[in-house]
Amino acid sequence: MTTTNGATASGRLGWRVCGAFLLSTVCIIMPEVVLAGANTPLGNVLCTTQGWFTGNVGKGLATICVTTIGVLQLLGKRKRTSSIRVAVGVAIIFGAAGVINMMGGGVNGLTNTGQQNCT
Repeated sequence: MTTTNGATASGRLGWRVCGAFLLSTVCIIMPEVVLAGANTPLGNVLCTTQGWFTGNVGKGLATICVTTIGVLQLLGKRKRTSSIRVAVGVAIIFGAAGVINMMGGGVNGLTNTGQQNCT
């Protein structure tokens, strides 16, 4: 079966498998980069990004977004499914830290490796 650009489905699958293999190889060879503890440069970037999303900036943007979607919903300019998507997205962003802690990713502010969490 050929797509519109001439690539076959099996060819695309081959590239996906190759990419997954490469990613898993990097994860095995360099676990310190993958784990991204709070003491690494990548961990610091991720902690800063988490702070933006869950801090005052993120809460303000979420409030504006939910308010705008709510007004558009009341005016009939938006479908109900898109309003539900926004609400679920906001709930996921602000509830992610609690879910990770419940799953055992962080206990008393420490990760399983003993490093300090972003919180």
